[in-house]
Amino acid sequence: MNPLKKLTKREKGMSLIELMIAMVVLMVGVLAVMSLIAVAIGSNARNRRDSTGTMLAEMVLDQISAIPVGASPSTVSISDCATNSYTIESAGSPSGAGANLSGSNIDFTQGAATITANYSMMYTVCGPSNDTRAVYDVRWNVQTITANSNFVTVAARLRNSGTDPRLFAIPVTLRTVVGNAGN
Repeated sequence: MNPLKKLTKREKGMSLIELMIAMVVLMVGVLAVMSLIAVAIGSNARNRRDSTGTMLAEMVLDQISAIPVGASPSTVSISDCATNSYTIESAGSPSGAGANLSGSNIDFTQGAATITANYSMMYTVCGPSNDTRAVYDVRWNVQTITANSNFVTVAARLRNSGTDPRLFAIPVTLRTVVGNAGN
């Protein structure tokens, strides 16, 4: 008998063991891709919350910057998508008016009810179809540097993000000098 013919007879198709090994390898790959997709979805949602917090802190900072330092009135009003109306106060004090600071950051351990009026808000952000809503805790502190300038610190975070591990996010904090610091 021809040895070449004998060799080809033995190599006809796959054995059941080879097929099972291939299935296990394929399953491991599919599970890895599925877990990667789940992590990406969670990361996308977390980034959206961070971006919204940044946008809200920038909005408050822009509103405060638009009011000349020492102007009367020193407030501006805004509304959210849930038709809540808020007053943003821009008046400062040498020790800082508004939400307490912890170092150079807004202190979110301070109870919202204890913050001076018009230096915080629970701003509601609505989804595209107005049926999904998220509430952000936005707080600010205004410290007088000179008669013509203030140092403003604004922070925002998703409400309950400090207590719910699924929503945990470090508050977004922005700082700037408003007015003419040179005079």
